[in-house]
Order: sequence, then structure tokens, then C-alpha cells
Amino acid sequence: MRKMKDSGIEWIGDIPEGWEVRKIKTFSPVLRGASPRPIDDPQYFDENGKYSWVRISDVSAAKKYLYSAGDKLSKIGESKSVKIHAGDLFVSICASVGKACISEIDCCIHDGFVYFPSLDKRMVNFLYYIFTSGECYSGLGKLGAQLNLNTNTVSDIYIPFLSIEHCVCIADYLDARCARIDETAELVRQSMEKLRAYKLSLITEAVTKGLDPDVPMKDSGIPWIGEVPEGWEVMRLKHTLSSPLQYGANASGISYDSTLPRYIRITDIDENGCLKDENMQSLPEDEALGYILDDGDILLARSGATVGKSFLYKKELGRAAFAGYLIRAKMDISILLYYYFYYITQSQMYRGWKDYIFVQATIQNIGAEKYSNLYIPLPPLSEQQRIADYLDAKCARIDALLEEKERLLDRLAEYKKSLIFECVTGKREVSA
Repeated sequence: MRKMKDSGIEWIGDIPEGWEVRKIKTFSPVLRGASPRPIDDPQYFDENGKYSWVRISDVSAAKKYLYSAGDKLSKIGESKSVKIHAGDLFVSICASVGKACISEIDCCIHDGFVYFPSLDKRMVNFLYYIFTSGECYSGLGKLGAQLNLNTNTVSDIYIPFLSIEHCVCIADYLDARCARIDETAELVRQSMEKLRAYKLSLITEAVTKGLDPDVPMKDSGIPWIGEVPEGWEVMRLKHTLSSPLQYGANASGISYDSTLPRYIRITDIDENGCLKDENMQSLPEDEALGYILDDGDILLARSGATVGKSFLYKKELGRAAFAGYLIRAKMDISILLYYYFYYITQSQMYRGWKDYIFVQATIQNIGAEKYSNLYIPLPPLSEQQRIADYLDAKCARIDALLEEKERLLDRLAEYKKSLIFECVTGKREVSA
């Protein structure tokens, strides 16, 4: 077993004897990119330009290499930015902070990135893994928006070091091991996509065709619905409501207070139609009057990137009011069961209707009038109940599988991060 010693650097911990710690600036100066101003001036862009303009959104923590970016810069734009070439490493220091990337293209980076102009090319991969471990930012802030980086803080980061040749060996080892981890993770993600597609088709089939495969069908007259069973109606949403659709409160929330109604905004609803636990807000009682949700109310997003998203409120979530970019639908349960309607909003039929609405409009916005005229395939109440019960059972099993796979992705990500940290700090031996 190799002898270890204290590195004297908190994030590194013990390193093998014979290793040292050095600041990044001893390998290369750390310089900042530059931005033409104002950035939206068309003179700085040319679709036939040589250099791509890299934005923070072009860099992904999940991807080691940058193969493409958005707009091309003009000669003037190039002159006011910083050129990066294939094989160069750069790191984001604003917005999505601390993300490292190796360019595979000629590009320009703005002042939201730092780069290493004199870095030995043999060190690029190793330094990429140092940044990817995330541990090197210890003491500088939380990885993400709260992390505070600049050329000085990056320059002064200590890294473990034995020799350039050994750094190459570690990086090569990590390339091979991480590739296998990434392949496994991708297979898991693909299986999750198949499960989501199966869930979507299952819901769509049930809410438009019912559960009896032998029932006679008829044309609904609505392209995105298609055929429905005989005995079903097709009705506009407004005729199934106990009261007209209602926009939410036009008020600003306050810090969360468990004695006040929770204030539900579009951003509080995740992609699975569940409430998020972070960044919660409340609404004062006087401003919440008229907007308190009742058990079974369904909220529909009317604008923004999540337009059309739906949320089913249940009383066990606690008292809550809803915000202005959401619309409340209260079902007349003698006509339409709220949990059946919620499944309709999770179907491909509903997506087809949204696509139709968007084609007709210049912006993606669905107001109360459009929602009111949404056509609903409407079976008898007993059939609505049977379909909802069937989907509850089926979807619960699918969701459990998805959660299990999500946990597996988390474990793979954690293992990968741990592997990188152990290798770059010498805690896991990699033979030269």
C-alpha cells in the first residue's frame, strides 16, 4: 500500500508521498474572455464567419467537448472577443458557474468564461477532470449560480500533481472509465424515455378509446381526438365546469409562512405535475381571498415555456392560492370527474390540441377563452371512474419504475464524481 501524506489543502486531503500541490496559475495564466458590446448589435455577427460565438447555454456539465455553438461572429465581432481553438479548455464563471469544457471547434468566448492560454496540451484533460470533480471549488461557494469565480480565484486553486506524464495516464484512465459510466447512464435514460412514451400512449388510448377494445367506434369530428366509442360525447370544456375558468391572483408572493396559504406559481410545478419543495412562497390572507384552491381544482398554465402544463390540487397539500399565469378549472362532477380530466391533460390528444392552438397564434399563449373551447372526449361517469382507476394503477407502476431509474442515474453520477476525485488526488492508484 502506498504511503499517503496530508496535502495541506482541504479539498484535496491526503495525497501519495512524492506528489505535490501547485496553484493552477503555475501551469498557465488564467484569463477572461471578452464580449462585443452591445451584444445584440448585428454588425458583430456573420453567418459565414469562421468563429462560433459560445454562450453559457452552449456548455453542458454532462458533455466534455464542445462540437458546435450558435451564431458566427463577423470580423469585427471576433476582434472584440477572445479566440479559442480546438483542444483548448475553458470554464464558465457566471450563470451556470464552474462548468468546464474542451472545445473541438474554433470559437470565441465572452467574459463569462476563463481560459488557460499557456496550458500544456497534455494537461488539458487532467485539468478538465479537476474542474469536473467539483471539489476544487470547496470554500469558494456552492457549485452553480452561488459560486463566485474570477481569474484570481481560479488562478489560486491548488491541484495535486506528480508529473505531466502521470496526469496523462490518469486522464486516459478516466476517459475509459467515465465513457462506460456515461454509456450505462445513457441506456438508463433511453429506457426512461421508452417508459414515458408508453405511459403517454397508455393514457391517450384510455381517454380517447376507452378500455373495451371491441366497442363500436364513431368519428369524433375533431382531428386530434379521432374516433371515440359509441355512447361517448364530445363536449367543450366550458360545458363541463361548475363555474367559469378563473385567472389567478395578480400579486407578488412573500416569504413562505406555514400559517398563510402557499402561493402556487407556474415555476412551482415540475414536469411531472408535482409541487416543488424549494423557493416556496406564501400569499397574505387578504390577497388570497377568492383564489384559495379547493380539492380537485385543476390549474392550467397559460403562457411561457410551460404553457399547457396542468396541476391537480388535492387538499392534503395544505391551503394554497394560485398566481396570475395559472387558470383554475372547477369541474361539475355530475358531468366530468376532475381526475379523469387531469388524465386528458396528460394525453397525446391534449398535446395535439396545443399544437393546433400554437399554429393559429403568433405567440405560445393559451388564455381562458381557448381553454374553454377545448373539446373533451366524454364517456359516462361510471366509465370515467373505471378509466381513472385503471390509469391510477398502471401509471403508479410506471412512475415507480421511473423513480427507481432516476435514483440509479443519481448513483451513477455520484460514483463518477467519486471516481474522478479519487483518481486526480491519487487516492485510487492509476499506473503510469
